[in-house]
Amino acid sequence: MATTPASSYTEKKMKSAELKSIPQELILEIFSWLPVKSLLRYKCVSKFYSSLVSESNFVDIHHRRSMIRPGGRKYLECINNVFYTTELKEDGKSFLFRIENFDQLHGYLSASSLMGVNGLVCAWRDKHHVAICNSSTREVRFLRCPKEFINKDYGYPICSIGFEPEEKKYKLWLTSDSYTRNWLFTIGIDKSWRETNCNARFSPSLYRVCVSGVIYVLGSVNGTSGIVAFDVRAEIFRILNFPHALHYSGYHDYNLIELKGKLAVLNYKKYSSEDVHLWILGKAQNDDWDRHIIRFPSQWKGIYRPESYFHFICASCDEEIVFISITKSRDWICICYDFTRKSWREFRAIEKLGERYWLSHILCYVENLSSLGKLCSTNLQD
Repeated sequence: MATTPASSYTEKKMKSAELKSIPQELILEIFSWLPVKSLLRYKCVSKFYSSLVSESNFVDIHHRRSMIRPGGRKYLECINNVFYTTELKEDGKSFLFRIENFDQLHGYLSASSLMGVNGLVCAWRDKHHVAICNSSTREVRFLRCPKEFINKDYGYPICSIGFEPEEKKYKLWLTSDSYTRNWLFTIGIDKSWRETNCNARFSPSLYRVCVSGVIYVLGSVNGTSGIVAFDVRAEIFRILNFPHALHYSGYHDYNLIELKGKLAVLNYKKYSSEDVHLWILGKAQNDDWDRHIIRFPSQWKGIYRPESYFHFICASCDEEIVFISITKSRDWICICYDFTRKSWREFRAIEKLGERYWLSHILCYVENLSSLGKLCSTNLQD
């Protein structure tokens, strides 16, 4: 017999009442281990669940547990300007799921322009708007760049996003490749951009990462190679020197990643067919770097494309580094290196996509319930 609207409404009400009879502590415990997709559905069941899932303490608990639960860590990939999310399985199998909400970002991308932290991603289009996205909830918001930046020729814009773990604040840092001026925007607090000063002239690249409340940007500092470190909480800039044994030869030879909660520099241009040199920052105050060598599996050597314009696309996820390259037969090859175990496994999400596909970005993220609407509802400018 077909269910009538009235009976359907009664049935939902009964289920809601049954769930409410469960102690809230138990509900919170169960919900904190669920994927974001399931929790967003529960928000539609009742005001009670909507309030629970949106509560800041619950969001923090859920994010911490997503770091360790199966499926909590995912990859955000941009293939031909279309975004996909991928969950990596233990057996190496995975599937691409298109994020249709992110189609709004078409035209907001350039080579390596994306940057993410805690599942929030920033991107930009020309010098007019910055896009802020939540990879888990599929939310997208846009922020107009400062009028001074739009109206004057400050070069190519570069926007970075950072997270300050103690005060739990997200900040955007906007500058340009030629470095003239810098602006900051605290998401959820600031009504407009704030200009800030840097104690050194630098030309930043698109290679940047946020580690433990510090945004690191690779670039040319006072005419020499180096890394600019921006403390998100104190809003202070500092210059880090490259390791003495690491000879800087161009932006495309390097990448910055987070590895086990520390900044790491990958140098792969010179050694791309044999191995990669990895430098991990120890004590930042002393520019203390530890050197490691990652040797590629024998079956992967000699099959990459050696064109000078091509470089590896890398991402890191806790103790794993993902290396993605294109073979001479124009197939994508993706493998993961476990830094602790010194072991390799395949990443089969995008292999054999064909010549017509091009992967331009890949970011690792942990599922995050933070609502951009809650953080930015009155602060983002059209």
